[in-house]
Amino acid sequence: MSIFIRFARKYFEEAVRDLERAKRALSFEDYPQAAFYAQQCVEKAAKAMVEVKKRVVHNHGPELIAVFSELFDDEWREEYGVIVQALEYLQEYYTRARYPSLFRGEVYGPSEVVTEDIARRGVELAEKALGVVEDFLKRRGVI
Repeated sequence: MSIFIRFARKYFEEAVRDLERAKRALSFEDYPQAAFYAQQCVEKAAKAMVEVKKRVVHNHGPELIAVFSELFDDEWREEYGVIVQALEYLQEYYTRARYPSLFRGEVYGPSEVVTEDIARRGVELAEKALGVVEDFLKRRGVI
């Protein structure tokens, strides 16, 4: 078994764990942590698909979106758009869900930025994206 497949499996396993962490945080009304773990879930799930294509992406955000979109351009499926949508939506909360941020001269903490609606939407998107990735990995015999 190639190292890429082994990494794909591990990325997927961690993505599943991160979705559970996101749901747990949501149940405790810890919205910043729910958004952060939802973002981590989608990032790791997307990286699992990228690894299957024998590519490695250490970064996240726009670079991951670009590499993902490029790698699957020739075999694009409509549901892959869910992954891109989730990556785009959650990218903003990778940092803002964990650190104070400056906006128009004011400093805001994560709890002031990440609302319940943002966290719930992030978890929903992560759940959908993870389902698409799971289907992809099963079709490829990875999991």
